[in-house]
Amino acid sequence: MLMMAILTDSNINNTDVKGIFLNNSVWTLFANLSFHIRKIFLLCVILGFNAGGVLAQEKPITIAINATSFPYHSVNANNEPVGLMIDLWRLWAEKQQVDVEFVALAWNDTLAQVADGSIDIHAGLSVIEARKELFSFSEPIFSLYTHLYIHQSLTQVNNMSKLTPYAIGVVKGSAHISFLNKNFPQLEQKLYQSRHELYDAAINGEVLVFTGLERLAKDYQHYKTLNQLFPAYKRLQYQQGDYAIAVAKDNQQLLSFIEQGLTKISLEERKAIERKWLGIEKQKDALQIAVAPDFPPYMALTPTGKPQGLLIDIWRYWSEQTGNNIEFIIRDINDETKLTQSQDIDVIMAFPESEQTEVAGRFAEPIYESKAQIYINTSYANINNIHDLNKLPNNKVGLVARSTYKQEVFKAFPELNITLFKSAEEMLRAAETHEISAMISLVDLMNARLIQANLQSDFYPMDSPVFPVKLSPLLGEANEKLISMINEGFSGLDINQLVKIEKRWIKTGEKYYKKRAQKVSLTAEEKEFIKKNNSITLGIMNDFSPIEFINQQGEFEGINRDIINLISQRTGLTFKYKPYSSWHLLYQGLLNKEVDVLGSITKTDAREKQILFSDTYWQMPWVIIHSQHIGKKTAFSDFYGKQLAIIKGYYLVDKLREKYPLITFVIVESRNEGLLALQQEKVDGFIATIASATDLLKRESLVALMISVMGSVSVDENSFGINPEKPLLKSIFDKGILSISTQEQQEIYDKWFSLAINTGLDKKVVLQVGAQIGVLILLVLFVIVMWNRRLQREINHREQLEKIMKHMATHDELTGLANRVLLKDRLTKSIAFHQRQSLKIAVLFIDLDGFKNINDTHGHDVGDELLKIVAYRLLGCVRKSDTVVRFGGDEFILLLTGLHGANEAAYVAEKVLELIQKPFDLSKAKVNIGCSIGVAMFPEDGDNESDLLKIADTLMYKVKASGKNHYAFHSNQNEDNLT
Repeated sequence: MLMMAILTDSNINNTDVKGIFLNNSVWTLFANLSFHIRKIFLLCVILGFNAGGVLAQEKPITIAINATSFPYHSVNANNEPVGLMIDLWRLWAEKQQVDVEFVALAWNDTLAQVADGSIDIHAGLSVIEARKELFSFSEPIFSLYTHLYIHQSLTQVNNMSKLTPYAIGVVKGSAHISFLNKNFPQLEQKLYQSRHELYDAAINGEVLVFTGLERLAKDYQHYKTLNQLFPAYKRLQYQQGDYAIAVAKDNQQLLSFIEQGLTKISLEERKAIERKWLGIEKQKDALQIAVAPDFPPYMALTPTGKPQGLLIDIWRYWSEQTGNNIEFIIRDINDETKLTQSQDIDVIMAFPESEQTEVAGRFAEPIYESKAQIYINTSYANINNIHDLNKLPNNKVGLVARSTYKQEVFKAFPELNITLFKSAEEMLRAAETHEISAMISLVDLMNARLIQANLQSDFYPMDSPVFPVKLSPLLGEANEKLISMINEGFSGLDINQLVKIEKRWIKTGEKYYKKRAQKVSLTAEEKEFIKKNNSITLGIMNDFSPIEFINQQGEFEGINRDIINLISQRTGLTFKYKPYSSWHLLYQGLLNKEVDVLGSITKTDAREKQILFSDTYWQMPWVIIHSQHIGKKTAFSDFYGKQLAIIKGYYLVDKLREKYPLITFVIVESRNEGLLALQQEKVDGFIATIASATDLLKRESLVALMISVMGSVSVDENSFGINPEKPLLKSIFDKGILSISTQEQQEIYDKWFSLAINTGLDKKVVLQVGAQIGVLILLVLFVIVMWNRRLQREINHREQLEKIMKHMATHDELTGLANRVLLKDRLTKSIAFHQRQSLKIAVLFIDLDGFKNINDTHGHDVGDELLKIVAYRLLGCVRKSDTVVRFGGDEFILLLTGLHGANEAAYVAEKVLELIQKPFDLSKAKVNIGCSIGVAMFPEDGDNESDLLKIADTLMYKVKASGKNHYAFHSNQNEDNLT
């Protein structure tokens, strides 16, 4: 022991020892003797422990660790050993009552010094064949999952086969090298000395793919940047191996001692350590929700890795309403179930649950319902029966292997030739190449995937069979408290808000929340209200067709009557009607509590202080009816110096008087009074909604009149006005309105805006009379022919009039461009589509610089001429898929769709500036103008129509204030420097 102590004393260096021994042979003998004495000492320790106690240690057992093998073993900022294996070894040392010393080295040095016996134990590493020649390994500590980290820009890389063009970054000496060589020899490897050097290369763009373990090393100084560039959801798991402890080859005594200590560590203790280092990091007091990254429209990711989708928005709404913080964790759906079982996450957002779903865990109540159907290649038409699929030349039907309804399909249709696929992407590729003739998939999911792959016209769904599938939150264990919290939270969500969320993401087919809303589920208080109020008094206008009116039989008819009928059927409300001769009297009737409800009222700040408003149920633009000889008008400013009639009580009165002081507004009590004033030429025009104006122009006596749509006035959004003392009535009305489907609204529209021409003459009767009279038959036939010609001309005239009305409702009369009504519709639809496709939209708000001076100097005719040329030039700046809008006056809007970045919008803005600055050769002068442009981007600046227009408008005014004749993006755009 004395000799051993002398030989192992760290104060004696190699030079001193060589001075004692005179030649190399003696020195070699000494070195070997030193090594064997050291092994004898360790054996003594082991034997001493086995005899019932630990011999006194003159030196601790040394354990090699790598400074950068996080989270298994590494060193922190204070150069202290940290990691999963560090905690495990400290617990082991406590159980074995021995001291250990951690020696931090470069990776290759850890291998070399344990192999030659300089250090006793390797803290932990992957078990591979090449290492078995140098080391003896313990039993596996746990299974090791090795990952490839993929740069977020490689959006199409989702499997190993797509990595061929890229060099894979690997640390020298790591097990990844042999794994890749053996399993993926076609992949090029780029070697680095250390993990931090590899990380530096990844951040600098030298490699876009690199190997790693479960987590990136947090002690790396640019960890956050690296984590953003190489997010966890992009990882590819390519190898499962064993992770174990290693000692020098054939050192079985030490290995047995290690194994003995490991058996004393309980499963609970080991799990706690693993959860600490391998578990998902939690935000404080946040419910962790697992999100699968590629299941649109339910859940998916933006190009920057942000979660989005129907279920994402629903859970966010749940969080807002319940006050519970949530954190979305992006994981592959296969990993999700493992993570819930290990309690590393709290809940899977929504797992498909059908009758025979077999999955470990506990389901909460369903939060959404969908269905699976069979999609058939359009090459095979007229497949009406599932049994006909077997008659096709290629009768294979694709199904994703992990589909929860797989067993139901097998059980219901055992004769189908089912081919299983690992993923929906593989199945879709097989269908595209005709390897299979049909696919079975969730409808909403398949529709989204077909659109993404531009294959929506290549497949059609069979009407039956249908496999119902519920989407339910899945928990790892029966956590009754959490299940109850989730269920109660979802049961309390407002169905109206859920329908709005659903409408944003689901565009076709049946809608789950919409269908639920149509059932109109009333609360106990609402049911009691209906029971107590046997009849609700509805105030109506007796002559306001087609909105509402009293017909010749004294019955209430019109759009509002049809809407009220649907609300009555679905809520149980019963109505009685009280007619009024004027709008002003009707509104006063509501204020005086003479009636409970009135229809077709627009919400204003002043009115909101007096009454309650239901949700909007109808939209119509404002127009001016005037004589044809005046010609087409596009704005209220065209009526300067003239008189316009408007019905008393309309919310527009005060606004128009304030904005257009040069127009005289004549207040009339009713539509008939306003029309009479126009016919008698007491006024130059009559302000009405387009529905009312269309009805008036169908009257034969008004053929000399025409209408002009006023683009400078916002669209009239109709609601029901409700007695403020009856808030439950408002709640019931909102549910009734929500239950009305788009198809039902369209049917009402077609009913009241279609032509119904009564000829007053039955041709059969005329022919019978003609045959009997005989002598007059030729005369009667002549009359019939002439009558039919006149009738046909009348029908053609009215059909043409109806087309003109519909076009005028959505287009600017002067320039022919889209107006505000069409802009709102197209922008809303574009937002919904671009959310699913992860593309950008740009809204360019353009105001002409110098137009007012030209208008005032040369007159409105020259101004109109200039506006027409501007419209023509703007059309030349955009694609056919884009929309050019005259917003009003000298303001225009460009709606650019399908963009990939703000630089594309900037290119169009520069093009507009260049074309508008070119001279305009007008009839009376050659003029020059400029323009100011504000640019709003979706989704960065807003996710709805009003926010985008508001930001673009604000930016345009900022441009004007800062010198005009340029363009500007919002401050959060990376392309600000373009301005």
